[in-house]
Amino acid sequence: MFATILFVFVLLVGLGLLGWLLWNKWEQLRLLDPESLPDAQTRKLKYDILRKRVHRTSDKYAKTARTRLFVPLGKFAQQGVRRIAGKLTAAERSYQKRQRQTGVAHVDKETVRGMMQQAREWQEQGEWDRAEKAFIEVISTNPRHTEAYERLGRLYFQKKEYDLALETWQFLNKLAPEDASVLTALGEVEDRRGNLEEARAFYEQAMELRPNNPKYLDFMIDLLVRLGDVHEATRTLDRLREVNPDNKKIPSFEQRIEEARQKHADG
Repeated sequence: MFATILFVFVLLVGLGLLGWLLWNKWEQLRLLDPESLPDAQTRKLKYDILRKRVHRTSDKYAKTARTRLFVPLGKFAQQGVRRIAGKLTAAERSYQKRQRQTGVAHVDKETVRGMMQQAREWQEQGEWDRAEKAFIEVISTNPRHTEAYERLGRLYFQKKEYDLALETWQFLNKLAPEDASVLTALGEVEDRRGNLEEARAFYEQAMELRPNNPKYLDFMIDLLVRLGDVHEATRTLDRLREVNPDNKKIPSFEQRIEEARQKHADG
């Protein structure tokens, strides 16, 4: 009898916790319908962002549940949130359908600018969940809004979610293959992921497009020193001296290159 009462109690607490989680996190889970976008690649990217966002949210709050209650109940909450995610997406799809039927789905450029401004402010303030949702909403209104993709990738980079940053910037690279800043961003995230040769390839592409950009030269010199390519690091440093002789990093680069050269000679 006691076991039955305990089981019912645990079940009720679990359902209550699940309801609380969904009520409090509805705005974070409720994203615009990826099926409403005309471009197939954009739909895929946005669907992946939605799926990963739901999983991150459920994982985060299931972990809290396990800490505050106990493991079985935490797992129950996690599975419950994931099961309901499909229903949330379906509900949003229905909402978007009504918008299209009423003819109010279009968002003018001024509104988009306001959305971007708000998203940038949230990002600068560290309100990353709100900024992420806002950037995704901008992408929903304009699937080729390059700044929204770039800043969304930077947001993931700031959160050290490097796989998401890489995925977002890879897609942006398809939209803007000649954008040196995007190539540099891809180099940064590959560097953080430990893929130094891949990072070097992206930096080289960026420098082909913007050969005299001091920032890109800085990135390349730092990477080349870590790779032990003293010759190429010295050549790139010479270029940096030409285009930006007052760069305060030059003495540090000189010292690091000399240390790398000495290390190579000793080895």
